[in-house]
Order: sequence, then C-alpha cells, then structure tokens
Amino acid sequence: MPEKEKDQVYVRFAPRKFVYTLPNKIEAILSTKPNDLRDRHLVRFDQNQLDRITIDAPGKTKTVLARKDQDWTIVNRNNRPANAAEARRLIDLLAGEQVTNFVADVASDLPKYGLDKPQLTVTLSSFASENTAETKAGEHPLATIAFGKIDGENIFARVGEEPFVVAVRRSTLDNIFADPLQWQELAIFKFKPEQIHRLSLFTDHEQSLIRGANNQWQWVGGSGAINTVNVQSLVNTLASLHAVRWIANVPPGTFDKPSLVVSFTTSTDDKAQHKLTIGGPSPDGTSMARTDEHESAFVTSNSDLRALRAELMQPPSPSPSASASPSVATSPVGAPTP
Repeated sequence: MPEKEKDQVYVRFAPRKFVYTLPNKIEAILSTKPNDLRDRHLVRFDQNQLDRITIDAPGKTKTVLARKDQDWTIVNRNNRPANAAEARRLIDLLAGEQVTNFVADVASDLPKYGLDKPQLTVTLSSFASENTAETKAGEHPLATIAFGKIDGENIFARVGEEPFVVAVRRSTLDNIFADPLQWQELAIFKFKPEQIHRLSLFTDHEQSLIRGANNQWQWVGGSGAINTVNVQSLVNTLASLHAVRWIANVPPGTFDKPSLVVSFTTSTDDKAQHKLTIGGPSPDGTSMARTDEHESAFVTSNSDLRALRAELMQPPSPSPSASASPSVATSPVGAPTP
C-alpha cells in the first residue's frame, strides 16, 4: 500500500467533506492551460475549393497562381505553365504547418511583430468564373496568412483578421517562392529528339552537325568519325531539358565567359534557332544556364551536363603496339649456337 500511495494524491470534495485518493496524473490534467487545448495548425482550409494562390512580397512582382484540374498556371505572366509539383508542395506545407508558440491573444500591437507591414502574404482562394446560385463570379479568399518579423528560428504570423499572433518555423518562409519567375515550370525544351536536325556546340572550338540521309548525323564542314552514341545522348537531353530549379537573383558575371553554348534548329521551324548557354562554375558547385526563351536563369543537373559536354568525335583506334608483334627468340648470352 505505501508504494501505491506514492502514485496517488489526496483530494478533498468540499460539499461532502470527503477526502479521496486519485492518481497523480490528475494534477497534470487540472493544470492544463488554454493554449494546450488550442488547434496548433497554422491554418485550415478546404483544399478541394482551392483554385488560386496569391503571393505578395513588398518590392517584388505579385505572383498569382491558378489551378485547372491538376495543372497550374501563372496568371500574371500570361497564364504560362507553372511548376505544379511546387504548387502542391506549398499547399501541403501550409496545410501541415504547426504553430510553435501562441505569442499574443490580442493583435493590438502589430508593428511589434512586423505584421503591420508583412514581409510576405499568402492568400488562398476559390475562384468562380461565373455567377451561380451559391456564389458570385470572382475570387473568394479562404485564408490569408501574413508573415512578419523573424525571431530566432521562428517567424511571427497572423491568419486573416484573427486577433491572435502566433510563431511558426522560420523555414516556412524560406520555402515559399516570392518571385513569379521561380514558379515557372521546369521544362526548358519540349521537342522530340528526331525533330532536332542541326546543332552547333561552342567551347574553345566549334562543332556543328546536321542530319543527313537516313537520319545519319554528319559534320557541317570538318571530317572524322562521329560518336553516334554521344550525339544521340546529347540530342535526347537537349530535346527534353529540365531545370533543377529557377534562380531569382543571378550572380553578376555568371554568363560573361560561358563554358558551353549549344544552338540548334528543329524540323518544325528551320528559321527559329534555340540557344542554351551554360555559365562558368558557381561558388556552390552548381552550374547555371539560360535560354533566349526564358527570362531567368536555372540550375542544370550534373547528368544533363555530362551528356551536353560529351565528346562528339570518335577517338581514333589505337595503333598496334610493338609489344603485340611476334617476339623473336634469342639465345642466352654465352649459350652455344645450335
């Protein structure tokens, strides 16, 4: 009995003037604070109704993303295709984000938390293209999340007009693209390999090829055996080239001395020339590239770079070495001649 008493606490019920023993854990339950009972999700919204995402940061162009089925477009960039996987990741990030601390129950001092002029605001909305019995045409916000000052590893945030100020992980803000250029789809070129019929590579020298009869590649000037495996790998890579990610702020001088420039034309439009420029080595070890069709630069994968930089000239066959020729037997010094 004494051992069990250590796990119990005495409780007095005043109306009946009785004394009881209850498990110690009753103290933890009775000491629960209001914040312990609050929903720790930063925001809740119906993902099935979500059609628009608006990201607004001072000093940057506003980003407006629109969903159609499973695809996303950048509305304020002529409805160009957006990175659908990144949009899905952002939705999952916001839906799953947990509050690290409930900072204030009354949002009366917004400047203190940087929420009078947020450094970034995300608005999640539904969109109706026409009037219905339930809703009017236009955008209808589901939730607006404002991010204020950074506080160590956290950042202050506020949802809509709620009176509460909360803190969430600082990394949440770092994982939201604020520049519309970063939201472009990752596909750089969308061709079939067989559509590329002429290409030129410029490094410290120029190499140019064209498709000849029977789809066989041949040099445009010059001679020598062509490494057809490497050429096909290059053409396959070029036709469906994808970015790893887009770069919002390209370091100055990145493309002053390109390490490689690839230009090509296709059978669909022989007059249109497409050009890919690979910049010099970056301090972080990545390689950046750009094209004439896109405004921003992007990071290329190492596997794509290897295919683009592969040697197109077939190495010459090694000449037979002297060691491969028949050897002549010699008699040991001092041995008698037969």
